[in-house]
Amino acid sequence: MARPAPAAARAMKIIDLLVTHRGEQFTISDLARRTGMSLGSAHAVLAVLEESGYLGRHPVRRTYGLGPALVSAGMAALNQHPAIRAATERIDGLAAELDADVVVTAATPVDIVFVAVGGSGSRYGPGFREGERVPLVPPLGLVFMAWAHPDEVAAWLGRARVDLDRERVENALATVRERGYALGRGGTAEPAPAGPGDPGSLAPISLHDAYDLPHVEPDEVYGLEMASAPVFDTDGRVVVAITASGFSPGLTGREVTDIGERVKACATVVTKRTRGKLPA
Repeated sequence: MARPAPAAARAMKIIDLLVTHRGEQFTISDLARRTGMSLGSAHAVLAVLEESGYLGRHPVRRTYGLGPALVSAGMAALNQHPAIRAATERIDGLAAELDADVVVTAATPVDIVFVAVGGSGSRYGPGFREGERVPLVPPLGLVFMAWAHPDEVAAWLGRARVDLDRERVENALATVRERGYALGRGGTAEPAPAGPGDPGSLAPISLHDAYDLPHVEPDEVYGLEMASAPVFDTDGRVVVAITASGFSPGLTGREVTDIGERVKACATVVTKRTRGKLPA
């Protein structure tokens, strides 16, 4: 594993904070407090980010916000990830159709990043922010891991924060592959205690809290937390996921299945429009 670069990590913390608080600007003291840096460290990092154009500083208020260099960086990134653009264009419609919160997420080696949020917000939903991150730890990320390389799955399992029933995990991954989407129920994902400057993250839910929903009986009643379907790239890898959440309680199994199939259909359209390869 590569050794961490403290200055780079500090810079990413500042950028992530500003991305999750779009339209807001912060003083150096605010940024230092929210990211857990000393004023000296924050000043040094901010100077580099401002000089490079990744941040801009208001000439009177002396507050910092996202800079113009990130605009071109973001546009270049979208050009390299057409599935994100295509998924983002469809999630408002899906949110209205399901009366739910719908997000586009992408996985890094250790996190799930919310890259786009659609809909006006369900009163039952958690209210995600674009740019927010949650740890990619079991059971979060089933939809990414179901088609992942065994080494990636092993690394994911190794980051578990609770004791896992490995057989149950394998069954859950197989179920996701078989039906083409993940369903979640049980314990609620609540904001984890924030460290200094942590913009907020969700605490992982134990598989023992029945987060996975392997079987759906048509006439049973369920509390559905989320339905998530993968978008595949040209190599058949899961590049992003489309996830709906914030459903009203007491859904029948038929309604749960219908929601899962609608989310899957949306993700399938995005896969096909971006010339992705669906699993055989």
